[in-house]
Amino acid sequence: MLPTKLAFVDIETTGARSSFDRIIEIGILLFEDGKITKTFETLVNPQAYIPAEIERLTGIQATDVQNAPTFRQVTSDIQELLSDAIFVAHNVRFDYGFLRSEFKRENISYSAKHFCTVRLSRILYPRFKRHNLDSIIERFNFTCERRHRALDDAKILVSFYTQAKETFPEEIFTDAVNNAMRRPSLPLNLSHIDLETLPESPGIYIFYGKEGAPLYIGKSINIKERVLSHFGGDLRSGTEMKISQQIESIETRKTAGELSALFLESHLIKEMLPLFNRQLRVSRQLIGFRLQQSKKGYDTIRLETLEEINPEDETLLGYFKSTRQAKEYLIRIAKEHHLCEKLLGVEKTLTECFGYRLGRCFGACSGKEHFMKYNLRLAEAINSLKIKRWPFAGPIIIEETNHLDGTAEYIVVEKWRLLGTVMTDEQGNKRYEKNDNRFDLDAYKILRRFIFSPRNEKHLHTLALHEINEFKQLSQILS
Repeated sequence: MLPTKLAFVDIETTGARSSFDRIIEIGILLFEDGKITKTFETLVNPQAYIPAEIERLTGIQATDVQNAPTFRQVTSDIQELLSDAIFVAHNVRFDYGFLRSEFKRENISYSAKHFCTVRLSRILYPRFKRHNLDSIIERFNFTCERRHRALDDAKILVSFYTQAKETFPEEIFTDAVNNAMRRPSLPLNLSHIDLETLPESPGIYIFYGKEGAPLYIGKSINIKERVLSHFGGDLRSGTEMKISQQIESIETRKTAGELSALFLESHLIKEMLPLFNRQLRVSRQLIGFRLQQSKKGYDTIRLETLEEINPEDETLLGYFKSTRQAKEYLIRIAKEHHLCEKLLGVEKTLTECFGYRLGRCFGACSGKEHFMKYNLRLAEAINSLKIKRWPFAGPIIIEETNHLDGTAEYIVVEKWRLLGTVMTDEQGNKRYEKNDNRFDLDAYKILRRFIFSPRNEKHLHTLALHEINEFKQLSQILS
């Protein structure tokens, strides 16, 4: 059954951080039994600076809100409108989060069932790639006189909801709304308060079982959203079902961004060895590929057990967490690139390899293929495994900023090794944390993806010569 009372809400703000920025306009349309019953619109004096880019986007100037009511003055009106209504917004986390923060400043605890029209659009119209408000306006040929003004944008949400309701059969539309609004199935030993108070920030979360035993560690750019997803599916995986049955508490640690969360997740999994984390569990020893050459000039592979990786050792190529994993990889590339399993070290025979008899190997094992052709094909097959050269002349700093609360982290890296991190809190206070300066394969893979992505260039800062002294000071602090 569809909800009978909906509050379609849109707000305009001075920025994106609900803990710092403030509301400058609110528009609410109360929708009951299929029609709009109440309309609320007001500018709000944020008692704070309105950035020029916000003025350009919304058209709301500082002079416009100078004599407008503060949020405190309209609190009771908003409370009354939202009472017992389902909270609906486009990117509901933003609008709902800002209103909760404003209520919290007035010592009012606000919580309501809510759903996102972005999610509703994705459920009903999966063939479309974009679901932002501009795309919806264009898709349905809606008219919006004042885009990025609260009431006008809220009207678009009502139009979208109504249009979709008329387009789809009642059963399909009702299922879509209920799916968009669905709350997670609550684990036995957790309360709704445990889930509602989770931070909507980048970071990691730790699920604990009986007697504080770590069950699972995960990361997300939105901790709350990711944790809820563990318990929100109709068809959960076997692992998530076991976690739900055993979880007794949740710990969270906020970070400035996704990269910091990835590093922290990787480190804590190795340190705490949670029951249900398999992929990043630490291996005491690694298996490396050592490239050698036969007397006839053919490159061969020898597996070698390693206690530690030296990224400057160019004769070591691939790294795996078990001999089985390494051999499975070699068998796969032998088939894909017509390589010889005998030369790769996964088949022991005194004659030609079995792949040659099947036509997969071109005869390198018996000297029937020229060694230069074979070596070139092998190099191409394993090129992606090799530790990439450090692409900078010296150390770099990777900057991440959490735009929700203004915290930041500055990660110092050199030759794929994490040297240390400088963290600033909401008040600008700095904290330094030293890393062990060892090469870590998981950290390398995280860094490689991040550094070679063009969209992350703006976060990378090389240390120029005049900055070396400052870096040395930082190193001394971290040491």
